[in-house]
Amino acid sequence: MAYSILFQSGSVYRNGKLETNDLLVEGEKISQIDSNLPPNNGSVTIPLKGKKVYPGFVNSHDHLLASYLPKVGGNEKHQSWLSYDNLYKSSGVFAERQQIDPEILYYLGAYKNLFAGVTTVFDHIPHHVQNPFRGILPVKLISDYTLAHSIGNYSLGWGEGPALEYRMAEHAGLPFVTHLAEGLDDDSKQSLRLLEKMDALGGHSVLVHCLPFGPKEVEKILEKGASVVWCPTSNLHIFGKTTNIKLFLDMGVNVCLGTDYSPSGAVNLLEELKTAKSIYFGLYGEELAETTLLKMVTENPRKAFRLGNPDALMPGLSADLLIINDDKKASEVNLSELSFQQIDLVVVDGYPIYGSEEYRSLFLHFGLETEELSFGGKLKLVAGSPKKLLKQVSDSVGYKKSLAFLPNF
Repeated sequence: MAYSILFQSGSVYRNGKLETNDLLVEGEKISQIDSNLPPNNGSVTIPLKGKKVYPGFVNSHDHLLASYLPKVGGNEKHQSWLSYDNLYKSSGVFAERQQIDPEILYYLGAYKNLFAGVTTVFDHIPHHVQNPFRGILPVKLISDYTLAHSIGNYSLGWGEGPALEYRMAEHAGLPFVTHLAEGLDDDSKQSLRLLEKMDALGGHSVLVHCLPFGPKEVEKILEKGASVVWCPTSNLHIFGKTTNIKLFLDMGVNVCLGTDYSPSGAVNLLEELKTAKSIYFGLYGEELAETTLLKMVTENPRKAFRLGNPDALMPGLSADLLIINDDKKASEVNLSELSFQQIDLVVVDGYPIYGSEEYRSLFLHFGLETEELSFGGKLKLVAGSPKKLLKQVSDSVGYKKSLAFLPNF
């Protein structure tokens, strides 16, 4: 049975601005966006007056198997990702994480993203590792891609090699995703040249990090039409510096935002948005526009990962919605100030997955089992059971474990 929801009189973000409209969801898709839409037979009507409807956020870089805390390192700064990875793999945190079933870790990572308004995640991992978890998590995993772990001497050798993986991406119309220049050493500095030599730099390339690059490299990335994913929190934690992101933005490169993995990255995408804003001002003495931040987690990743029309709120597209409740009735949301409390409802493929208590009847209409939790004194409902998940973690490690990206139960 295909369920139908009519969201009435919300401020719907389309074409770069908020407009008061109704939004009809039928099954997994957005059916109509217009004013004064009549309800269909059997549709649930949800009034949204004073609330804002945005596309669900996209986290463009995560490693869900590493959704565990506390962070590792941070005092010593590194020249390459491998040096930090060796530190992490030798830590007690990693040894403890290894006691936990991969499915639990994937669910932890999914809820970490969901609670921050994320509906879609790029989980950078070979397909055979990710395949068992597609379609069962409370957020969507980008599943159509080719990849390499990285380019250079430290690559883990994922996939069939960058040259072949890129050709497969071209043939199938997919993104080719790789870490690139994840470090400050000579290997990182030469990685773009090596990628181009492999004929793996082009419009299908999604390049994560790109730390040491200057105008010459950025011009080449722009010329080839590649996209870049910025992970400032992780960069600062590991290397003490981040990508010259203003250069990429000023030159017109398609830039996305990602959290990277929990051992070094942001607690969630909301914290990454705050860090991005703060770091940009600290580096360049000017504000990073909120509209630019919004594009980094909506339009730009849709372009980079070839997810369809960059304007996600269009009839015929998946109903992945983020409804925000704030006090600024007329203005757009400042993402760098967005809090857990303001996230009112998250809809994934037409299903309510996480939201405020006032939507209880909507969850019941869909027959979804929910669990209550509290963020900053605000009662929320979530499909599934993160509370049970956290108990499974505690049972696995032998003591009561808390994780900053989940509420305290």
